[in-house]
Amino acid sequence: MDQNLDFLLREYKDRIDMLEQALARGNATSYEEYKYICGQLRGLEAACGIIIDLKQKVEHLDDE
Repeated sequence: MDQNLDFLLREYKDRIDMLEQALARGNATSYEEYKYICGQLRGLEAACGIIIDLKQKVEHLDDE
């Protein structure tokens, strides 16, 4: 399970990097597109936080 969580975390972080680079290059051609990309970033960052919390809980259970 830990490998799956690591995989998801890497994938989400890669997507975050890609979206941040797109914003930095000015690829958002409209305000709506900018809002969409920002929403994607917020969602991916939230998902990363959830995965990190879950990994810590799993590690804590393994220690018991």
